[in-house]
Amino acid sequence: MITKQDHHDIVHLVAVPSTNPDTKPLGRLIPGILCHRAIQTGLTPPGQIVLVGDSTCESQAQLLGLQYTSRLTPPLGNPKLLRRRFRQLTRHAKRIVCWNDELASMLRGITADRDLISTLPTHAPSHISKNISIRVFEQQDREYWESREHIAEVDTLLPGVLDDIADDLQPIERATLGMNPDAICIGVLSDRPSDVDARELAFLMGLLNAAGYPLTGIVPNTASHIAAARRHHRGLGGKFQFLVIADPITARLPIFDAMIHPCFDGSGSSMLIERMCENADVPVLRLKQSAREGLSRAPAVAGPIIEHLDALVAEANQRLSTSEPINA
Repeated sequence: MITKQDHHDIVHLVAVPSTNPDTKPLGRLIPGILCHRAIQTGLTPPGQIVLVGDSTCESQAQLLGLQYTSRLTPPLGNPKLLRRRFRQLTRHAKRIVCWNDELASMLRGITADRDLISTLPTHAPSHISKNISIRVFEQQDREYWESREHIAEVDTLLPGVLDDIADDLQPIERATLGMNPDAICIGVLSDRPSDVDARELAFLMGLLNAAGYPLTGIVPNTASHIAAARRHHRGLGGKFQFLVIADPITARLPIFDAMIHPCFDGSGSSMLIERMCENADVPVLRLKQSAREGLSRAPAVAGPIIEHLDALVAEANQRLSTSEPINA
């Protein structure tokens, strides 16, 4: 937990996803959500929020609740090239809180106290100053930093800011997205939306649809192979809905019946995004314990998903059969 100080002396450094499919991936969902909710709940002092990314990141930040102070666009998508500008921007700061491992290179040459909230340490730059205080959320990540001869503290307080996230989510009518109200809505879970493979989801949806379920699949517009996914969808006669949205999937959680997590890696990033979904009553189906096979293993992975869909359908039918008739 960060010691409370005058908020004018605090600078939060964060990168959220871009909605530009041609942009080199940099931002992630979990750092932005953690930053916003830690400030909102008072667990972290407020202050300046410096957003790193292209102009499309601004709308994403707003949807995640971040009221940023300024935005820096990294030349060639490389945050290292922002060091000088960031040092000038933060010359009066007493503490810098960096919420993305990917941005840790921007902390070099800064004399203020520095914190790195590390949720995906394998994405951190090769050189990190020994004077940076590192906080992680999983023992695996702590051990990773120790292997790099850094001390990392396991934070047990910050994850709690995700436990009541459902209270802040706005109700969403499925009709606003043109969805079939009776369909089972499935999304793919990834801290970095550009890691989602739309083609693999479309293939899996085809298998599940053949099993007799009315389905809607949703992917972010920065997912890979969207054109191939649409061709596959058309080739199957459009028997299920396949939607592409620009909003962060985490901002649309109320519409989902289940999330598929195809590439769980045991990092704080993976654990926290699952925790957030499950606390919003959206079950997560983890398809792979490690590596990157994920949905590409379909149809083998379809079995546990079909079992879960059976349970969802049975639960819905039970609610209908036990509901009281409405008097005319």
